Amino acid sequence: MLKIKLNQMQFHARIGVYDEERVVGQDVSINIELIVDQVDFNKLAEDKLENTINYGPIYQTVAKIVARDDIKLIETLATLIMQAIYEQNSQQLDNVIVSVKKQNLPINGILDSAEVEVSYK
Repeated sequence: MLKIKLNQMQFHARIGVYDEERVVGQDVSINIELIVDQVDFNKLAEDKLENTINYGPIYQTVAKIVARDDIKLIETLATLIMQAIYEQNSQQLDNVIVSVKKQNLPINGILDSAEVEVSYK
């Protein structure tokens, strides 16, 4: 198995249910796990980008989705990211796990963050 992790991608998003959240925006942190169950380790040992998953375009996909201003829920954001990554890499991937953490919540109380995680499996 091969697991590629993209950790703590930081974005400022116009996400939220309340108008104030959408005007000010929210800081979100995104983690992604790309899982390939059947791996040809001889190919990986060749040290060629085409033998693995290029995560540069994946970062760009995430950034493009986060930049949308029509998404209110972090559940929706995580799902759209997961679907896009899987569709773009379905020949290689067996699973994609996406977590989105939203900080600075508009809640009257002490709360560090809210986080959701979605996965195909």
